[in-house]
Amino acid sequence: MQQRYMTTVLMPLLGILTLAAVLLFPGLGASPIERAEIYFLDGARSMVERQDYLIPYYRGQPFFDKPVLTYWLMAASFQTFGFTLAASRLVSVLVALLALTSTVWLGVQLFDRRTALYGGILLATTLGFVSFGRLAMSDMLLTLWSTLAMALAVAAFRDGNASGWYIPVLGAVLGLGFQTKGPVALLLPGLGILALLWQRRRQRWPITLRRILLALALFAVVGLGWFALIYRRLGAEPLAHFFLRENLERFAAATYDVGRRAWWYYPPAYLAFGLPWSPFLVVASWHVVRGDPEDRYSCLLLGWMGLMVVLLSLSRGKIDYYLLPLLPPVSLVIGRYFGVVPWGRLDRIWGCVVMLLVGLVVVVTPAAIWQLPSDWLPPPALVLALALPLLGGGLACLMTALSITPQRTLAVMGTAAVLLFFSVNAVFLPAFRGAQPQQAVAEDVRRMRQHQPEAGLIFCEDHARLQRDLLFHARVVAQQRCDLKAAAASPQPQLLLLQSEERAALVALRELGEYRYLPASALTLRGFLAGLRPSTVILMANETIVALGMEVDRHRRPTPP
Repeated sequence: MQQRYMTTVLMPLLGILTLAAVLLFPGLGASPIERAEIYFLDGARSMVERQDYLIPYYRGQPFFDKPVLTYWLMAASFQTFGFTLAASRLVSVLVALLALTSTVWLGVQLFDRRTALYGGILLATTLGFVSFGRLAMSDMLLTLWSTLAMALAVAAFRDGNASGWYIPVLGAVLGLGFQTKGPVALLLPGLGILALLWQRRRQRWPITLRRILLALALFAVVGLGWFALIYRRLGAEPLAHFFLRENLERFAAATYDVGRRAWWYYPPAYLAFGLPWSPFLVVASWHVVRGDPEDRYSCLLLGWMGLMVVLLSLSRGKIDYYLLPLLPPVSLVIGRYFGVVPWGRLDRIWGCVVMLLVGLVVVVTPAAIWQLPSDWLPPPALVLALALPLLGGGLACLMTALSITPQRTLAVMGTAAVLLFFSVNAVFLPAFRGAQPQQAVAEDVRRMRQHQPEAGLIFCEDHARLQRDLLFHARVVAQQRCDLKAAAASPQPQLLLLQSEERAALVALRELGEYRYLPASALTLRGFLAGLRPSTVILMANETIVALGMEVDRHRRPTPP
C-alpha cells in the first residue's frame, strides 16, 4: 500500500513541485521590487543589523503594521545568504512549495488522487500564485497556514479518534497564522472549518476537552507570545496601532486603498489573478450547483470560498492579492472539473473559447514585448529563442480547441502557461530591471553619502520607484517634497532626484548623474497600453554640498576631495 501511494501521489507531487520551482526560482533576485516588499525587506534587515529580533524597523522607525513571523524568516535567510533580494524572496518560494503540498494533501483527503494532483498543477501554473510566490511578502505565508489549517481539520474528521494530534497541531498552525497576519488568519480558515462542522453536524466530532485545551495553549504561546513581549517592552501603544489601525480601520475604512473600490471588486479581480484557469470556475461551479451528490466536498470548498469573498468584500480596504488564500480551494474545484466531471457540449464550447483566447494571448505576447525599447529587452537572439516556443504553445492551444478534451486542455494550457511565465520571470524581468537605473542611482547616492553622511535625498515624483532600491541597497531614506526650490536653497546638504522638467526650473544645482528609465507602470497592462517612452531622471547636489568641499563630476559620478 505504501509503495502504491508513493507511485500514485508522492512521485507526481514531486514532479509538480519541480515544475513550480522551475517557475519560481529563475531570476529571483533580478526582478524589480514590487508591491509591499520594501516594508518586509527593510524590517527584516533592521532586525539583523540592530540585533533586535523583537521589533522591526521601517525607514528607521519601529514598524508594527504586521506581526513578526515573516520578518523572522526573512532575517534568518539574510543571515544565511546575505542582504540580497534573492535571499528575502527565497522564503516565499519555499512557503509556496509548502502551500502547494498542503493543497494536494487537502485534495487527496476530500476527493481522489487525480483531482488532488490536477489541482496542484492548476495552482502551480496560476498567475497570482507564480507572481506572489516570488515576492518577499507575508501573503503566501498566510495562504500556507489557511490551507494547512483546513487540511488538518478535514484530517481530524476523517480519522475520528484514531489520532489525537490533528486538533493540537491545528491550534499551533492557527497561532502561526496569527503571528503572520493577525486576526484575518483566524477568520479565513475559520470560515472553512465552520463550513466543515456544519457539513459534518450529524457526525461525531473528533474533539475532546483535553485536545481543545492543548490546542488553545499552543495557539496562545505561538500566536500571542510576540504580542505579550511587545507589551512588556513598549506598552499598549504598538498593540493599539496593530489591532485598531492596521486591522479594524483597514476593514472599516479605505485606509490603505488606492481609491474606494466597489463591493463587487473581487470577482473581476480574480478573473485576472487566476489566469489562465479562472474562466473555468464558472462552469465548474455550475456542475457543483446542479447537485451531483459526489460533489459535496466541492460544495464545501465553494462555500468556504464564498464566505471568504463575502468577508473580503465587506472590507473597505480591497487589494487583489488578498485573494491568494482562495487559490488552493479554487484550484481543487477546477481540478475536479478537469479530472472527474464528464464534459458536455456546453463545456466543450466554453473550453474552445478559453483555449482560443489563451492561444491568441500566448502568440501575440512576443510581438507585444518587442514593442519595448531595445535597451530594456534581452538580446535579440534570446528573444527569438523564446518567441518560438511561445508561438508553438499558442498554436497548440488553437489546434487543441478543434478537438478538445479535459486532459488535452489541462496539458496544453498548462504547458503554454509554463512557457509564458518562465520567459517573463527568467528572461524578460531581469533584462528590464538591468536596464533600469536603480542600481546606478543607488551606487552614486551611496558614494556621495560616504563623503557627506548628513546629506538628505529629496524627490517630488518617482515614476521609476527608485526610493525602494535606495532604501534597500543604499540605506537611504528618500523624502518626498515638491517644494524643490526650498530644498535646493537649503543650508543643509541635499541631494535631489529630478525629472527633466523639474531640472529646467532649478539652475543653481550641480549635476551628478543622468539616467534613462521606463516608468514602473510599464509592467502593468494599463501602463503598457498607454505607451512606453523612456524618460530621464537626474541626480543633483545643492550648493551647500559643493561649498562643503565636494568636487562634483558633472558627467557621471562624484569624486572624493
